[in-house]
Amino acid sequence: MTKFVFFCRSSFLLLCFFCSSGIAGQEAKITEYGIYNDARELIKQTKVVPADQIVRFGFCFEVFVNFFDDNKYMLTQTLVHPEILDDGGWPNKGYNVPRKFKVVNGTAFGCVGYNARAEKEAPAGEWVFSLSDGSDELVQFKFILK
Repeated sequence: MTKFVFFCRSSFLLLCFFCSSGIAGQEAKITEYGIYNDARELIKQTKVVPADQIVRFGFCFEVFVNFFDDNKYMLTQTLVHPEILDDGGWPNKGYNVPRKFKVVNGTAFGCVGYNARAEKEAPAGEWVFSLSDGSDELVQFKFILK
């Protein structure tokens, strides 16, 4: 009986470890990144982007989400950046928005980015993009604007 209880407890702990550590979990791959033109074509692969210029930058990704209904899957896109003042003088340091991404065979894919339409919309500093599924961060990518 003692061996059986030990076996059950050990099995339970092992199962908890695998579930919490994401062993089956989210494998992410950045497929491209850098500066894009208005047609959203990559023109320069780089993590360093010119600051205080009109520029479009971002990255494309693939991430396993364990959703096999070949459809769209909701992830949360977050961007944290240096403070930008809008036309009304309100400070903005980023955003957090739900987005649907196409899924094929359990893998979500797409592109995220930022389009500075005026020089003041691209201040120097660290710009951090992330995608999450609930509380699980799946992808994070950083650009430096200078």
